[in-house]
Amino acid sequence: MKKSAFTLIELLVVISIIAILAGIALPVFNKVLEKGHATTCLNNLKQLGIGTMAYLSDHDDQMFKTGSTPAWPETLQSKYVPNWKSFRSAFDKRPDNPATPPVSYGINQNLLTHTTDGSGFDGNITKVTAASQLIYMAPAPTAAPELTFVGTAATEVVLPVPTAATDRKSYRGTHNNRGQINALFMDSHVSTLNYKEFSTSTGTPEDEKRWAPIVADTTQP
Repeated sequence: MKKSAFTLIELLVVISIIAILAGIALPVFNKVLEKGHATTCLNNLKQLGIGTMAYLSDHDDQMFKTGSTPAWPETLQSKYVPNWKSFRSAFDKRPDNPATPPVSYGINQNLLTHTTDGSGFDGNITKVTAASQLIYMAPAPTAAPELTFVGTAATEVVLPVPTAATDRKSYRGTHNNRGQINALFMDSHVSTLNYKEFSTSTGTPEDEKRWAPIVADTTQP
């Protein structure tokens, strides 16, 4: 009987075809995986928004403030968002730590800073002038070129307000080549923004509405 076998040339051809197909499929797979992560991130933010509304309902519409004890992640988790997975972005690759679970999202620092002299936001959320435009929470990666996070459950994770001088031309989002980021607004809706739209530009009232809970309307006499 004559034995049949693959020749070396045939094996090389098959390997080459597999390599080409893998090269085509991998970018598509990575894009699908990234889209799945972005969707999970949006769902997490939605849960955090629902939990925050419940917290505000129980506390006379008064927002957390800087220096609160325990930190806001622990406050929300204890009653309003019981699953720590909701506090962690799918883009956050840190290992699990039951003692201090990783927290990927931060709160707009202007909402955590309260005044008592009437000169600004006093923490009462009913005084927000444009809730549907005000960014409340978003992923809070470091400023490093790599997408990394440092927040934990025991810390007050703050979302620094981007400034035109340092951030507007940067790509510090979580997906689409760091050009996009998800955001939770104060009226509880979530949205995906281009990072340049997410960051501030000229400091006009329209731009500031994304970040400042109370903005003076300079168009009025």
